[in-house]
Amino acid sequence: KHSRTHSNIIIINNNDDDMDLNNTNNQSSSSPHDVEEAAAAATETTALIPNGNGTEQTENGNSEASPTSTDASSDRVLLTEMESPWPATFERSISLLASPIINAAEAEAYTKSPKPGSVLLAARRNQRMETPEGALLPPSRTGRRNDADDSGGFKQGVKKIHSLDFKQKPDAVKMDSNYMTSNMSTVRKEQEKKAKEAAAYRAKLIQQHSGGDMSPGHKKEKKTVKRNKKIKDKQKKHAPSREGKATFFQCVFNLANILMGVGLLGLPFACASAGWIGGCVALLVFSFVTWKTCILIGRELNGDPRPAAFFDDSPFKTPLQPGSVPEARMRKPIKSFPDIARAAFGSTGSIILSVILYFELFSCICIFIVAMADHLHTLFPAVATQTLMVMVTVASAVPMILLKTAKLLSYLSMVGTFATIAVVLSVFFAAVIEGDKTEEVAEKMHLESDAGPYHSAWKAPGLPLAFGLVAYCFSGHAIVPSIYTSMENPHEFERMCDITYIIVTFCCLLVGLSGYLLFGDLVQDQITISLEQNSSAETAMTVLTYLMVLTAYSKTTLTMFPLALGFEEIFAPFLSTSFAVEATSVAIKVVLLVLALLVSIYIPSFSFLCALVGMICTVSVSVIFPPAAHMKLFYNKLSAFDITLDCVFVVFGIAVAVIGSILGL
Repeated sequence: KHSRTHSNIIIINNNDDDMDLNNTNNQSSSSPHDVEEAAAAATETTALIPNGNGTEQTENGNSEASPTSTDASSDRVLLTEMESPWPATFERSISLLASPIINAAEAEAYTKSPKPGSVLLAARRNQRMETPEGALLPPSRTGRRNDADDSGGFKQGVKKIHSLDFKQKPDAVKMDSNYMTSNMSTVRKEQEKKAKEAAAYRAKLIQQHSGGDMSPGHKKEKKTVKRNKKIKDKQKKHAPSREGKATFFQCVFNLANILMGVGLLGLPFACASAGWIGGCVALLVFSFVTWKTCILIGRELNGDPRPAAFFDDSPFKTPLQPGSVPEARMRKPIKSFPDIARAAFGSTGSIILSVILYFELFSCICIFIVAMADHLHTLFPAVATQTLMVMVTVASAVPMILLKTAKLLSYLSMVGTFATIAVVLSVFFAAVIEGDKTEEVAEKMHLESDAGPYHSAWKAPGLPLAFGLVAYCFSGHAIVPSIYTSMENPHEFERMCDITYIIVTFCCLLVGLSGYLLFGDLVQDQITISLEQNSSAETAMTVLTYLMVLTAYSKTTLTMFPLALGFEEIFAPFLSTSFAVEATSVAIKVVLLVLALLVSIYIPSFSFLCALVGMICTVSVSVIFPPAAHMKLFYNKLSAFDITLDCVFVVFGIAVAVIGSILGL
């Protein structure tokens, strides 16, 4: 192979490759031993190829350490974000909520503020000159003397090549990198094909010369291949993930942890509002609808309306061009929720959806403040709830502003996981051990003895509130793209959704029915508060209450970062220094916290806030948007049944959002 090194990029001469392989095949026909040597040279020779993530990738898929430092790579990512339409930071920042356990390095990458920009960059972002894929067009390069001076000699048809003694212009280096990246998949595919042809030719000749004329090194080679295969299989089996990717069961755990959040606490109250049958109907309906829309999101990310299992490769590494053959995907893969909206409905649709997503994050912070204050008021009834809200808001500002350390965030991310497991187990075992406690609770509340019964099967007026609470419990579709892109095997995404929703639905039914059995219509809008006030296991329930306070505290901190980054991204192009960006970041977080505190004081109801977010945000993001985008992207390839089902989901979501908001809220 002949290659020329320039600016840390190795250019592969495809014509010389063809000539070398032909010569190899012609020479190897004389003896099997020569064939083995030639084929080994063809298969073992590799070239380093930049893969765009700070490492260099060989043709066989292995990654080697790049000489470029991690910090420099991170800076390039941040600068690239500012070249993309708003919200470019959503994809990486929302990943902070995708995994229940994150390491310090990931937390630091997820929470980095955008790079300061310039007025020119701000003007370009406002003009929103986009390509069909949604990326901003580069600025027009006027006044250049000739193509050869700016291209650096890497463009086809340009013979002049810069000497290594001269430094290329930054835009020329960027142009070269983009050119190489766009052609690497083709180069890699061709070379893999040549290697396979050489190996097949060698095997054919060895088979023809089987017996006495067998190559002397054939047995040794077979042993080496077998040993290498065992080593690779063993490494793959024991490796937790490939290239930082999550395994199947890690993704199941992550998605289940997202769906079973703080909204799990309000399910017994949903049964109290609509009756235990009404609560179960609402839960099962939303479970089915959001399960289906979750699968639709996966297909939109995959770029094809066919099931993910139809493909056996990753959409981000496939050698097939979209639409080139029937086996190829229809469209290019997508990596984030706003990008789905941009591909389906343009920039306006992406902005509208992003506003809803950020409003949902802000509303969640309000819910967490109310939850912390309610649980602390149960522990310290002498302190007013509003005073506690102010205290927890001030305490939440410490990790966000003063102690912005990735290590602290990595610890906070683990709290919610333990709290979710503790709530499910506590409610279930309390129902099994203590049974119906409604009479005891009624007596403690000084209710009349004939006020019962305290359990109802069906309450039609309470259905809107129940639907809102259940909808909030199944929110989290905005984080699904982060889980999808982190999967080691994306073609298993739909099977992962199936298993996750079975687990989540079972746990939700368990908590809702067990909590309603315990306290009936007298249950609080947060089941943990009822357990703290009425359970005989006082010490255990007190510990659970403190755990819920810590959970809401950690979620407040983690949710603030993606919300604040969305606003920082708007101001960063107009700022000239990193200090100005950091100061703006602090100011944005303080303002958002104060606004969330004011909303919490004005609407101090956990159930009302959850139902409001569920009806407006969750229904819009998790019920209406996925089928609407599915129809817009793949309408010509969908069956009549798929189109009808998408229309039913859209109409159902609009009806629930409108009717539920009017009647229930």
